[in-house]
Amino acid sequence: MLSVLPPARTAGAEPAPLAGDISVALIVDTSGSMLQSLGDASRADVAKSALIDLVTDTLPPGTGVSLRAFGVVPDSCDTRLVVPRQPLDPSAMVDTLQELEVVNLVKTPLGDSLAAVAGDLGATPGPKIVVLVTDGEETCGGDPPAAITALVASGIDVRVNIVGFALDDDTLRQQFQEWARLGNGQYIDAVDAAELNAAIAQAVQPLYNVIDSQGNIVASGQAGGPALSLPAGIYRVEVLTQPALIYEVVRVTGGQEMQLVIG
Repeated sequence: MLSVLPPARTAGAEPAPLAGDISVALIVDTSGSMLQSLGDASRADVAKSALIDLVTDTLPPGTGVSLRAFGVVPDSCDTRLVVPRQPLDPSAMVDTLQELEVVNLVKTPLGDSLAAVAGDLGATPGPKIVVLVTDGEETCGGDPPAAITALVASGIDVRVNIVGFALDDDTLRQQFQEWARLGNGQYIDAVDAAELNAAIAQAVQPLYNVIDSQGNIVASGQAGGPALSLPAGIYRVEVLTQPALIYEVVRVTGGQEMQLVIG
């Protein structure tokens, strides 16, 4: 087993820049349920704050980022592209997030939002990371698993990471875990503001490839994500940062988990 862990964040430390060709598609739940209180704020305000931290403290400026949200008409199942994929301008994205409307009685079109991701990301080459932040289930008759399966089958190198926020339904958690598995990604649970910040930051950690002695990519993953099951042997690990971090000799032994900390 091999686990690749992100570096510990310290005060004032700069994030490890994602490789220049990696794009991030953010989907934020702006359905009416996000107006429910969580401590002294609404779920929506907590989510906006976490995303603001993401674009100012975690994602380096210039990263290709898109932002999708739900509709603004009560009882609607609309999904809207708020920011098309473009190089991240933290200040402009903060303004957009602060002004993002959350309207009571708007429904939750998870399937349609996920189906739109391929278009949101455009035809640019390189790996893609999808981050869906939601507090509830599909309520618009969509088919999120089919949308994720189609996205992966399209040939896009994609990871669909799902952050379940303030969920109290274990069945829904299990459903989200399965959706993330279909999208080669991970499900991350968050019950409060601190956990949401950490979950969203985890969802955009660098990707990596595991390369065998013949130069073949035999596995890939995301720093902080699930461990990879590999036969015992010596591998080369390439972390897709800018510039790439190369670990020439990573020894995996049978029956033990090798942990590689980026740094």
